[in-house]
Amino acid sequence: MISKIYKLLIILCFSNANIISQNNFITNDFNCDSIRDTSGIKSEEIFFNPKNLYQKKDWIGKWIWLNKKIYPDYQKTYSAWINSELSSKKKYRALFRKKINLTTLPQIAVLNISGDVSYRAYLNNELVSEGPPNIGSDYEDKKPPEHWFFTSHNIQNKLKKDENILAVEVFSFDKVLSETTSGSGKFICDLDTNFNKVILSTDSSWKCILDTSYINLKNIFSFNSNYEFENWRKLNYDDRNWYYASTIEEETKKYLEQSKIPIPSRQEIIPLKIVDVTHQVSYENINDLIDKKIYKAELNFDLGKNISGYYSFTVKANKNDTIKFFPIEKNKTNRPFIYICKEGINNYSIPYLNAFRYLKVEIKSNNGLEIKSINIDYSSYPITNAGNFECSDTNYSQLWDIARNTTQMCMQSLYLDSPLHQEPIACTGDYLIETLSNYYAFGDKWLARQDLIKTAKMLKKNNYDMFHTSYSLLWVQWLADYFKYTADTALVQKLIVDVNNLNKLFETYLDENYLLTQAPDYMFMDWIKIGKHNAHHPPAVIGTGYLTAFYFKSLIEASKLNQLLGNDIIKNKNLLLAEKIKTAFNLLLWDKQKELYKDGIPFQSKVKKHFWLPEDEDITTYSPHVNTLAVLYGIAPVSKQESIMKYVINQNEIELQPYFTYYVLSAIAQIDKFNAYGLNLLNKWTNGIDFETYTLKENWQNETEFGYVGDYSHAWGGSPLFFLSSLVLGIVPNEPGYKTIRFTPFVSDKITWAKGKIPIDGENKVEVSWNKNNNIFKYEINIPKNYTCILVHPKEFKDYLFMINNLEKGNADGVFNLSSGKFIIEYKKPNFN
Repeated sequence: MISKIYKLLIILCFSNANIISQNNFITNDFNCDSIRDTSGIKSEEIFFNPKNLYQKKDWIGKWIWLNKKIYPDYQKTYSAWINSELSSKKKYRALFRKKINLTTLPQIAVLNISGDVSYRAYLNNELVSEGPPNIGSDYEDKKPPEHWFFTSHNIQNKLKKDENILAVEVFSFDKVLSETTSGSGKFICDLDTNFNKVILSTDSSWKCILDTSYINLKNIFSFNSNYEFENWRKLNYDDRNWYYASTIEEETKKYLEQSKIPIPSRQEIIPLKIVDVTHQVSYENINDLIDKKIYKAELNFDLGKNISGYYSFTVKANKNDTIKFFPIEKNKTNRPFIYICKEGINNYSIPYLNAFRYLKVEIKSNNGLEIKSINIDYSSYPITNAGNFECSDTNYSQLWDIARNTTQMCMQSLYLDSPLHQEPIACTGDYLIETLSNYYAFGDKWLARQDLIKTAKMLKKNNYDMFHTSYSLLWVQWLADYFKYTADTALVQKLIVDVNNLNKLFETYLDENYLLTQAPDYMFMDWIKIGKHNAHHPPAVIGTGYLTAFYFKSLIEASKLNQLLGNDIIKNKNLLLAEKIKTAFNLLLWDKQKELYKDGIPFQSKVKKHFWLPEDEDITTYSPHVNTLAVLYGIAPVSKQESIMKYVINQNEIELQPYFTYYVLSAIAQIDKFNAYGLNLLNKWTNGIDFETYTLKENWQNETEFGYVGDYSHAWGGSPLFFLSSLVLGIVPNEPGYKTIRFTPFVSDKITWAKGKIPIDGENKVEVSWNKNNNIFKYEINIPKNYTCILVHPKEFKDYLFMINNLEKGNADGVFNLSSGKFIIEYKKPNFN
């Protein structure tokens, strides 16, 4: 049965792993044992470290492209915002071929490769590389990137003695929104062997040709295989009619950078169910469809839950038979695709990521089409399920797992807002939350590191002006969080100039009263309506307080980062400016009668209004957003903080969406009321998860008041994972990178037990479990070797006695130091029998 097969534990071992370890380096196609079970797809063990990557010293290869004399009109590439006027013209690929003759097989063979916009490379007709990893760009970003990533691939065990063929297709257009381009087509590769000797490199001896197989058919992305050069990837293909490539004299040393993350891994997914809707027939196995003559059919493949992935197929068809693919998350098609068959055998693999639970396939053939195979592959950044969480409330346990699943789907060669939207790296607020979820579920730091660097490069080239203005400030918080969990001082050193330059820009947005009334816009706030205004891009009268609070926090975090590096002058300047902002915030935005903060003051903005910055009106609003941030960032007096948060939680005028609820939960934790208020707030996620897709919805509603329809795989709503692991299990770094661990036992009248693991560094994990029985609270913690822990007694246990490993330690007040090892900690009231 398919359902039983789906639950089997499947382990795949990749031979590359052994070859790499023998040569004392790894490549970006770093592979390890891969497991599929009922929890999803993960890696058995993964200890990727970019320090161990193959070091590419010098490039021999030149950038090449289609022959300039033959194809003068096919030299440019385009994306959503670069050369976008070309999108109305024909899509095209540049195809390249080069033979490799080997009298002996090298002990080392590393393919270093990249292409613009994107590429797929085949060695002897087998896919060996696909890329590049996401480069990084913004919404409406018309300025080309100033860097480009390449990846290194171990192909030693794929080479054959004597003749080999390397065939590469380079796409001249963006297939998804997150892709960008330099604006000019280019492709480069070096095949390195022992001691960095290059046995193959791109030059004018490569053969190339223009391909126009990709078309838009009724506004649907399509591929007409009749236009493709048949068997062009195979060794015996005759390319004598192809042209020699043109070389491009362009910088490689400063422009080309090695990607410092592993490439996404893939594994086949077996559908739970296959239904032929046309003929009302169900199939338990894809094999039941093999070799059947199909004339007209609608086939629905049900995967059981949403995945991020790819599909491919082999069919025997007649010329102009059509196959239409409709990936569906829940009930809405995304990225439909049409394949027009050639006569005979057709092999095809979709070249971009999709998000779907259901794959609808419509087949139309006059003379009958035969399916040879249909494959669906799950794709994600390679992760290990190092963390886990369970508790007495099964809803919280399931919510944690759904957040984990959605976060993994959003981890590809960048943190995505969702695998459906695949937006450029313009959604920093999403990534901040996703990264926190990752630290507790998977423990990876490399993907966030590369994204932080890419964002800094993007900010710098665009003069630190980001499309989502508030999200640029959240980049500083994201970096601060990253340092908290990794202690990566080198990255802080690398990016501190950009942090300071960003804050300098925002200083120019302050008015004479130290409020941010002169910002170019106030995006992004929330997918809600405040008054009559769309809070996605509110007017200044609504966005001032919100953005000012973010800037205040950015200055505070920047002061800490500068202090870390000994930049005391900048640190002190930041703190002085932050204090002025805090004073102004309380003086000008605090309403003494309502005892709440208002969002802003009408008509203070002198900035020319535009679509993203609507005109002010004479209104006064008191959003939960500005009030939450005032508490979270310590702007509000301590004496007012709980009453403000009660307002935020209890008000009914504005329904906070999953994204901003992260800040609300953070503020609740800040005032130490997570048991009282936070756990109840998690119950909102009954509307935020979808059990049909087993993922997180973008918003509570399927459609906002302004008609925006969100997706069903949006990990910005995954903050419950972070709070359940960090608060209910009680583990956070006491010093950056868990140099010491901080354990605060959680006390609850709603949860009776909890247990889980928290990854802290590589293979090291902290294990925590606890339960309560009447008035006795028992906590068990296993601290890894060479780590120490600070036990912080909860205030609820101030009058309790506590024991460690059955030894009484006195009153539970203050903190207690723990070394590595297993500890049983009990709290009980004095004289309890």
